[in-house]
Amino acid sequence: MTDIFRPTHEPARTLYDVFQAEALKRDKRSYDEWSMMERMAVWRAARDYAQQHGLRVITLAEVEKAEEYAIGHVDYGAKWAYRVAEALKGEGSFGNRGYDDI
Repeated sequence: MTDIFRPTHEPARTLYDVFQAEALKRDKRSYDEWSMMERMAVWRAARDYAQQHGLRVITLAEVEKAEEYAIGHVDYGAKWAYRVAEALKGEGSFGNRGYDDI
């Protein structure tokens, strides 16, 4: 079955895939544990992508703010991945300031 929300471009696609893989483990963990593990997995993927492509490494707090933006949306995982990708590239409504400056 095709995932209609899966991003088609990098780095959002990789970030989304990492989140989806981690989300499959939710039923074996408490809420506090799975929510932190998902954030850490997305942050690690974002860090690795940034280092491999000469981009700014974003903070875990920025990943968390991007997630907060996505909460409640039907395309939560994709929206989260897109916001993190924007932060890596210094794009979007926050420009080069990053999410810590909101």
